[in-house]
Amino acid sequence: MEHVVALHQVYAELIFRGLKTVEVRKRKAFDEGDLVFLYVARGNPYELRDTLRRLGLHEEQTLTKRGTIAGGFEVGEVIRADLDTLWEMTKETSGLSLVHGENGKKWLGEYIKDYGYAFTIERPFLFKEPVSREELRERYGVHVEGIIHLSRRTRKEWVKKLIEDLLTREIVYL
Repeated sequence: MEHVVALHQVYAELIFRGLKTVEVRKRKAFDEGDLVFLYVARGNPYELRDTLRRLGLHEEQTLTKRGTIAGGFEVGEVIRADLDTLWEMTKETSGLSLVHGENGKKWLGEYIKDYGYAFTIERPFLFKEPVSREELRERYGVHVEGIIHLSRRTRKEWVKKLIEDLLTREIVYL
């Protein structure tokens, strides 16, 4: 199954730089083998700037642009676990320690509560030509802002057409 999900820019940057290899969600949003396309949402600009600085980079060196479907990844192993187990398994691979430092576990606990899911990120890729918010409006007649999660399960014809378009775009595996 294919999905389009929103992810804050700081985490998209970490995925495409090979520094985030696990995505954490509070619900089982994906199955092993699913294809996830990433809509780069704004997120906290200070977290992005500070994380890039810790990596020795500047904002001009981002691989992604806010408001675009920039690329994606294939879903590998799917794990359900309680907060403590999930934190121990993902603190170094989810980007939470890098972005939130010592507050990473607290952030995770507030997000998932008692249980959550970890999805391994495999074969990340970028589109040679990302899909912009303007292109979504022009081609599909939709205005996308903020958090989205679309999948092929939808009955909306524009979503099916968008996913078909994404599957035919030229990609670069990282």
